[in-house]
Amino acid sequence: MGFKEKIRKSKVVGKVKQVHRPKKEKSNVRKDNSKRIAFFVWTLILGMLFIATLSILLSVNTRSNLNETNRNLLAAEDEEVQEEISQEQANEFLSSFIRVYMNVPKDSDARTERTSNLKEYMVFNDTFNDDNNAMYRPEGEGTRILESFTLFNIEENESNMMYQYKVTFTNKLETEVETGKGKNKKIETEVEEEQQTLLLNIPLVVENGLFSIPSVPYFTDVPSLAGNIEYETDSIELEEYNGNEKENIIIFLNNFFEKYTTEPVEELAYLMEEPETLNGSFLFEEIQDVVIYQDEESYKALLKVNFQDEISGIQQVNDVEMDISKNGSNFYVDEFKYK
Repeated sequence: MGFKEKIRKSKVVGKVKQVHRPKKEKSNVRKDNSKRIAFFVWTLILGMLFIATLSILLSVNTRSNLNETNRNLLAAEDEEVQEEISQEQANEFLSSFIRVYMNVPKDSDARTERTSNLKEYMVFNDTFNDDNNAMYRPEGEGTRILESFTLFNIEENESNMMYQYKVTFTNKLETEVETGKGKNKKIETEVEEEQQTLLLNIPLVVENGLFSIPSVPYFTDVPSLAGNIEYETDSIELEEYNGNEKENIIIFLNNFFEKYTTEPVEELAYLMEEPETLNGSFLFEEIQDVVIYQDEESYKALLKVNFQDEISGIQQVNDVEMDISKNGSNFYVDEFKYK
């Protein structure tokens, strides 16, 4: 590089060094961030509300599913309990118990044997392991004799099942009395007895298919099952028929019941849509209170039929409703029912 070029370069560098960039001054005006903050705050609030709502819905759904599961489990447990209790086996167990419990002999040795037998049916605890329990040692010199028993009802309690049996039994007391005087003096036995029918209530518990009685059975009166129930028969919205065929229908009805009481079911197939027969069980006596209605081309007959037992002569009167159609000159029973 020559001397002139060096001088030129140094002048250029000097000029460059003399040029200074102006410094930026900080602005005192701040940016407006309120919209951004408001957007953030509302987004946060809405997000929290969404999460809360979602949590509530999930909680309700979970609770609903849990309740449903619990109901299903309880139902399943009930079914299992029901399956564990065989009503036939329970009845067999209790029938044996009733025969032992209800029959109270007079002889002391027989009563001791009764105590031993009863203990086999009772739960195992200090109360019923005690031979001096009042249940095992009934006071009184009389006897109790079971006549009959039938299952009346079954009630399900929280801790056990309650079986109710209708029992008929006789309480009997024999007393020796002296009659006469001197040589005519003798000892006779007077017998006092009374028959009763009561409801015997027996609690029952079951475990692994085996049964026990947890407390002493008790007696109650037998409730009546009869009720004053208002019941109205269906009214027939037809006009009573008194036309030319009425007499023929009555003749047919008499002939029909003669066959109904005596003929086999095969013979009734020619007279009935659904054949049935008494086949000699009763005799046909007469029909009474016949009312006939016409229903387009067929007839409806309401009547009382008097049957009679051949040996005893006891009458059986039943209300009958019959739908009758006519095919040519012959009548046919489309429907037959007792009212």
